[in-house]
Amino acid sequence: MSATPSKPRKLPDEYDALVMKLTMKLKKEVGSEIAAFLLVGSVAQKNYIRGDSDCDFYLVIKKDRKNQVEILQKIAKIKAEFENDPQYSSILDLMVFFEEDLTEANVNVSSIVNWVHIWTGQQGELKIGSENPFMKLKVTEANLKKGATQMCLDNVFLMRDGFLNTHPGNEDELAFYGSDAAIACAQALLIFMGEKGFNRYNVPELFAEKVKIKADPKVVIDARDYRLGAKLDNPIEFAEKCYDFGWAILEYMLKNIK
Repeated sequence: MSATPSKPRKLPDEYDALVMKLTMKLKKEVGSEIAAFLLVGSVAQKNYIRGDSDCDFYLVIKKDRKNQVEILQKIAKIKAEFENDPQYSSILDLMVFFEEDLTEANVNVSSIVNWVHIWTGQQGELKIGSENPFMKLKVTEANLKKGATQMCLDNVFLMRDGFLNTHPGNEDELAFYGSDAAIACAQALLIFMGEKGFNRYNVPELFAEKVKIKADPKVVIDARDYRLGAKLDNPIEFAEKCYDFGWAILEYMLKNIK
């Protein structure tokens, strides 16, 4: 009797492999120091674009500060190992939080942890740990607006730093940072307005439909298309438009936050 043929196995793509390998490595090397390790963002939501989306992780370190420098150094070594691997270097995005900072009081005064991080963490997929520490906080609409404003501000500053630090001849690098920041600013405004069911690739259409402020929606459409491989006639001019786009959004948010 012939054996029943088994179903073909789905080979893991680089995102699946990164999640599996990084989780195993962290668990082995610093597992006892981790309060939680989560997969977040588009990969967790299964709506990522292969070859462009980052694979985003949140790592929360336990409360005891005594060994935090040593723990951070261990994590940095692990992170560098994956960043030096060509398969993962362009997709890995790891944010590290400290458990004691995930309180309402600390989030309200922090420039590192904001309410969008908390909200994003609550949507995450737990890989290490028994509970999701982000779930301990209640995210109100007012808090989410604060976090969205901080998110936009951070990305405007990212573009500003790009203009200051990009060397002549690296215009495409500046355009890349501009496109990434413009999309993030558009996302921040949608969150500010109460929109939640979107990803970075349908942001342009949703932005054009929902947003009625003085910010050209074509900028975020061009930013998305550039990230997906479209060519730019003038990268510097495009980066300047992204910068103006981000500022228009930030000014609106600052005027309308309560």
